[in-house]
Amino acid sequence: MQDSANMDETDLALVHALQLRPRVSWALLGSVLEVDPTTLARRWDRLSRRGLAWFSCYPSSTKDWTWHDWEAGAYVEVECFPGHRQAVTERLVRKSSVWNIDATSGRRDLMLTMIASSIVAIDTEVSESIAPIPGVRATRTHFFRSIFRDGSSWRLNALSPEQQRRLTSEPTAERATRPSGQDLEVLRILGPNARLSASTVAERLGCSVSTAGRRITRVMESAFAAVRCEVAHSIAGWQVAATLWLDVPQQDLRTVAADIARLPEIRLCVTVGSEANLVAQIWLHRLEDLDRFEMLLATKFSGTRVLDRWITPSFAKRLGHVIDVDGCRTGFVPLFGERDQEIGP
Repeated sequence: MQDSANMDETDLALVHALQLRPRVSWALLGSVLEVDPTTLARRWDRLSRRGLAWFSCYPSSTKDWTWHDWEAGAYVEVECFPGHRQAVTERLVRKSSVWNIDATSGRRDLMLTMIASSIVAIDTEVSESIAPIPGVRATRTHFFRSIFRDGSSWRLNALSPEQQRRLTSEPTAERATRPSGQDLEVLRILGPNARLSASTVAERLGCSVSTAGRRITRVMESAFAAVRCEVAHSIAGWQVAATLWLDVPQQDLRTVAADIARLPEIRLCVTVGSEANLVAQIWLHRLEDLDRFEMLLATKFSGTRVLDRWITPSFAKRLGHVIDVDGCRTGFVPLFGERDQEIGP
């Protein structure tokens, strides 16, 4: 990976802009970044083809609606017999219910993020489909209680405040909160690429381009769709991913969780049913930054204790996207589907 393993300041600004406005026109983006629109389109094509940046689009729960297939979530620790982690990972990558796979430090080898219709469904999947995989020695499941932040709100912070203002569209008067069957089909199509053209979506839906455009706009401006523009984190400068397992006094839990979720380093903040009651996943530039971050927690949130900390040297899967050792995307396993999937480009 020679020139493919590079991202300059313009690339980072481009990704940040697409995090804010996934389907922004190249013309508008060019005026904001002061770069020729054709150059930006060419840069995005290079980033996406080489797996340095990519999109995810998926249903997100609202106060009015939760998709019945994704009503429960959990972290699942997987401990492998020595020498079996890679083989186990290759089996797990193909499972649609396994959204994320992190290789971790400490007593476990892998941490999975799993989503299913219920805690019973997750428990059944773990006991019947994951624990029996050859090479798995033990599993431990930690069910989600409340999610305060996920990766869809994480930003690169490569743009100036004025550039961000110009790209941030005014919210519509009413955002749809409950998807129709057609909306879910659009989400399925946009799953691995939120910038698919209206003509491509129209062809897959069997409708006119104008109708497809309206359906895309409805989904992208809704409250039930989550969109991420992801990046190969280590190549973009985030060398360390860590997970902190925290014990917070119960009377302070929701306040502390909400405050921690607002910190810019946070990728995911969720309360769990475990010995720890709050889990925070963070991305940092250097390992020593973890000391500073933990000191911030100790100073700002009195009574909060770090029960455990994991370092993630690499990811094998992130929100259905298959990731290589350099952090680049190499394939995609649909989140809508049967248990085991073929890995697509």
